[in-house]
Amino acid sequence: MWERLWQLFFPDKCHGCGRFGMLLCDACVGRLMPYGEEMPECGASKFTIAFVYEGVLRSAILAVKYARQHRLGHRLGQILAAHTCLGDEVVVVPIAGSTQRVSKRGYDQAVILAQAVATAWQLPFSQQLVRMRETTAQAKLTRVQRHQNVAGAFVWQGGTPPARIMLVDDICTTGATIAAAITAIHQAGPCQVHVVVLARGLKPDGDLPVETPSL
Repeated sequence: MWERLWQLFFPDKCHGCGRFGMLLCDACVGRLMPYGEEMPECGASKFTIAFVYEGVLRSAILAVKYARQHRLGHRLGQILAAHTCLGDEVVVVPIAGSTQRVSKRGYDQAVILAQAVATAWQLPFSQQLVRMRETTAQAKLTRVQRHQNVAGAFVWQGGTPPARIMLVDDICTTGATIAAAITAIHQAGPCQVHVVVLARGLKPDGDLPVETPSL
């Protein structure tokens, strides 16, 4: 009821073109650039990156992360689900964010994405991959520092992992965080890990500048 009342007085408006009706309309989604570059080496059985991190998509991801637009995050999850091919018997797992940053934001954007994907595909959802210690924001670090920063930061809790996992995150740069997460999963037991990421930049290698939010 509250959702309907909210939509009546504050209808959704496209983050890209401003058209009313959706938080990111189908026309703007159709203009997103598919990612077709090389995937990072991180120990995944399969790696899928949906789009290039630029333009409207970059702005939308930053809005979710820094402007608390969590409903837009759900829409991005629906878009990711529509561009992901999954099979049966897969458990959808988000890469857990920093506890401090999640507490400050009020939600974990990777969890929102993963829940939307799981719902769209009617698959089980799990948060058994947890972050055991705080890490520095990866955007402030070089490639080498990123791997050092997240090494040993994750652990799989609750017994042996399922045979097939779909690991979900919003952005991949060097693949350091994903590699650390996969290592933690494999330490708990053998399984196949299919990584699904919403976006990646076209020049992810080398020393990386600080990502300054514009929101």
